Amino acid sequence: MSGSNERIVCVVAAAGRGVRFGREMPKSFYPVEGRPLLAWSLRALDAWGSIAEYVVMVPAGWEDEAAREIAEAVPGAPVRVLAGGETRQESVAIGLASVEGADIVLVHDACRPMVSAQLIERVAAAAREHGAAVPALQVVETLARLRDDVLEGIVPRERVVGIQTPQAFRFDVISKALRLAGEAVRTATDESSLVLQAGYPVKVVEGEVWNIKVTVKEDLEIMGSFLSGRRLELPPRGEE
Repeated sequence: MSGSNERIVCVVAAAGRGVRFGREMPKSFYPVEGRPLLAWSLRALDAWGSIAEYVVMVPAGWEDEAAREIAEAVPGAPVRVLAGGETRQESVAIGLASVEGADIVLVHDACRPMVSAQLIERVAAAAREHGAAVPALQVVETLARLRDDVLEGIVPRERVVGIQTPQAFRFDVISKALRLAGEAVRTATDESSLVLQAGYPVKVVEGEVWNIKVTVKEDLEIMGSFLSGRRLELPPRGEE
């Protein structure tokens, strides 16, 4: 776990509209067993017990709704809710720019609501030692390049991994990476790509199969199955 004087801040990316998910509401606000995805993600993160502050990025106009849902799901958690930008990376950059006095920064997608405390600990410990870390899983499917709807070639998968969140960084590392990135922040796929571009190595730790990214509505069925056996392991903040 973190040292007693270490300050860990988590930026939660929840500002996406989720085009593939439907347009009734932002994806992170879709309810599962009575709580939105965002609230489940905060409960999972808070179960780790070492995050000093959450900076939650949501679509403009959804700040009050997010604050209410989070307060009900994780009472007493130190949360700031901010309006995000046009892209995920712009939203995360806004959140990171508001962080002060952090030692370690976690960046987590709200649409990964089943992350475990063990995974958060692994990635934070690796960032503490190496400066930057991401969880990842080896790719097991055969990968291929496409040209239109025809296979163009097979991609060797031996050195290919699927990157998850939370990603973790020493504050000085991610701050410098953002400064050097400039306009590239708008098109970067994630924070680790900016850190690599800035010349820092990124340590890879083992991810989790259950740490799925809820992308389409069918993923909610997987999440519901998971929660039916796991929900009691995520106690409210302050309870034993």
